[in-house]
Amino acid sequence: MKDFSLSDVRLFTKAAQLGGLTPAADVLNVPKASASRQLQRLEATVGHQLLHRGSTRFALTEEGREFLVAAQHVLTILDDVMLNLSSGSGTVGGRLRVAVPHYYGRELLGAHLPDFMAAYPQLEVVVETGNDRADLYRDEADVAIRRGREGCDEMVARHLKNEPMVLCAAPDYLAAHPALEGVPDLASHAFLVTEGEGRKKEISLSTAGKIYRVRAGSVFQSDDLELILKLTIAAKGIGLVPLAMAQPHIDSGFLVSVLPAIKLKPQEINLVYLPSRRNSPKIKVFVDYVLNIFKLS
Repeated sequence: MKDFSLSDVRLFTKAAQLGGLTPAADVLNVPKASASRQLQRLEATVGHQLLHRGSTRFALTEEGREFLVAAQHVLTILDDVMLNLSSGSGTVGGRLRVAVPHYYGRELLGAHLPDFMAAYPQLEVVVETGNDRADLYRDEADVAIRRGREGCDEMVARHLKNEPMVLCAAPDYLAAHPALEGVPDLASHAFLVTEGEGRKKEISLSTAGKIYRVRAGSVFQSDDLELILKLTIAAKGIGLVPLAMAQPHIDSGFLVSVLPAIKLKPQEINLVYLPSRRNSPKIKVFVDYVLNIFKLS
């Protein structure tokens, strides 16, 4: 097996990230002529062309996409180790990127992150809300909080909680539409749901023993639960949201629970990260901290 030059690998990953050799060379302080030679040397070592290059085109080849995933893993692990060695024993530093849905970022983490950051002052925490489907393999985040089990099997998934869900609607919406006495009556209604629960003309309702697929009049989908809630209050349709979100508005009369006899299956909330990152100090301390929050809650 041929040896790789880490500087060549780092240049390649930066070029893939920034969309060109020139900006990558600028960031890494590499002469532009040298950057081209470094990429050619890396491709010769790998035995495949990694990038399509031309005056108007710059894109990863199929082999380049595969190599990029592995390269990012290796560089991230090495950077973590070097940073913590240089910082001194017991010090956790670097940048930790957390991808989390809007609502859960605020409700689940917001109150606790200042204490975590105070405990690890050398660690820079970046929370990207609205991005619970970040591709961890492409280095878009270090850890993510996700709704449901989709995509969790190939990662390390730590269960945080089961979130009770509720169907709800504004009284004005219900007054303008036929009465709802059972699941079949939901047909032809307008629904406001997240992408995992709806398609263009159909929604999926999970209970403990059954999954109902309802043909809908219209389905509005968004990854922003707060937007779904606002539209529900504005009488734009039947919303499917966490019960904790809707309860204050149900109590105040702005919303009404729809078909409460249907016991919806709670939504599973997990914290996920890549198996190759399980020994990363910054990920370990964050995961332990978050798990302790939910253990105590």
